[in-house]
Amino acid sequence: MVAESIRDDEGSALSLMSDSVDSGDTDTAPKDGEGHVMSVIEHLEELRMGIIRSFFAVLIGVSIALYFGKDILRILKAPAGNIPFQALSLEEPIIVYLKVSFYTGLVIAAPFILNELCRFIAPGLTKTEKKVVLPIVICSPLLFFTGVAFAYFCVLPGMLHFFASFGEGVIQVHQRLDFYVSLVSSFLLYMGLCFQLPLVICALSFTGLVTSTHLLKFWRYAIFGAGILAAVVTPDPTAFSMLVTMAALVALYGLSIILVKFFGK
Repeated sequence: MVAESIRDDEGSALSLMSDSVDSGDTDTAPKDGEGHVMSVIEHLEELRMGIIRSFFAVLIGVSIALYFGKDILRILKAPAGNIPFQALSLEEPIIVYLKVSFYTGLVIAAPFILNELCRFIAPGLTKTEKKVVLPIVICSPLLFFTGVAFAYFCVLPGMLHFFASFGEGVIQVHQRLDFYVSLVSSFLLYMGLCFQLPLVICALSFTGLVTSTHLLKFWRYAIFGAGILAAVVTPDPTAFSMLVTMAALVALYGLSIILVKFFGK
């Protein structure tokens, strides 16, 4: 009688543990859009398909950029005005052409790749985390292209004019094509990344690391940091380009304070 009672108690305990584990796994395991619990194999298969789709997106983007390659080079050259360009080797023009097409293709495919990344990590996120990720996914490309446009229209013309006029009347300037494209592309990329500042600060606020009070308290350090970052990002020694970039970064910091005040924790 005692042995049978012990076996019954053990069976009940194991049954309760099994139900508890199953319930916990169902709550925490990644699920697809239809609520189906995904296994590890299914999750890895989704990752593989996402990588394949992203690869084809890049391929399509590069193909589009190759077709409009000369137009893209003209757009990059426009801020330089009448500065003559030269190539120091026969293969340099085609190398620059392919390089510009590849990077432009990545930019074209970036929103699709970001969407694939979000689709992969979404099943493991809570509802609150999804509400945070969605605005970031939408705003990140917008802020990036805003930074690129700001650099292209507001900073690059003055910076390149200074470079061209520094030795005017004494030295005849001929710009190497590869160096110029690398310089301009890097500068546009850095400015696009700098304009992600509001998203970074908002993400930190949602984790509880910063608040609007903290941001207001350390505004002097923020201005100092903006000055250092502007000096690093702008490759020319003129105060004009650095001050314009610094003003943009300070404005973004102010925007971050407003966003954290109304939407942060």
